[in-house]
Amino acid sequence: MTYVSNIFSSSLNSNRKLKYFSVEVITFNGESFTEEIEARNADEAQEIAASMYEDVDYTMIQGCFAGF
Repeated sequence: MTYVSNIFSSSLNSNRKLKYFSVEVITFNGESFTEEIEARNADEAQEIAASMYEDVDYTMIQGCFAGF
């Protein structure tokens, strides 16, 4: 993986409860996939999503649902 984009402030990542992240995964051949990932922070969500595919170019968080 060559690039990770994280648009969330550190305050969202500081809460260690599980959240649902929508992560877009782009491969080197231009394919795009969106995965719903349950993780404690955005970095963990992107790492999980990237591990689901071969030849990942970059990942980007598209949204987050923190829940109650």
